[in-house]
Amino acid sequence: MDNFDRERIARAARIYSSNRDAGLALGIAPGSFGRLCRRHGIETPQARRRRKMSGTTV
Repeated sequence: MDNFDRERIARAARIYSSNRDAGLALGIAPGSFGRLCRRHGIETPQARRRRKMSGTTV
């Protein structure tokens, strides 16, 4: 999992609407994608969707 740079992970998080789709695009499991995002301080698609549903902004 160390062969993914921050920009590639951030781009996948922006483009795809779910952790599953983003993980598949990078060839990793959705849980691994979520862990990579947390490690690099990137908002996951799942977290973005949850934030939009609650009505709060960052």
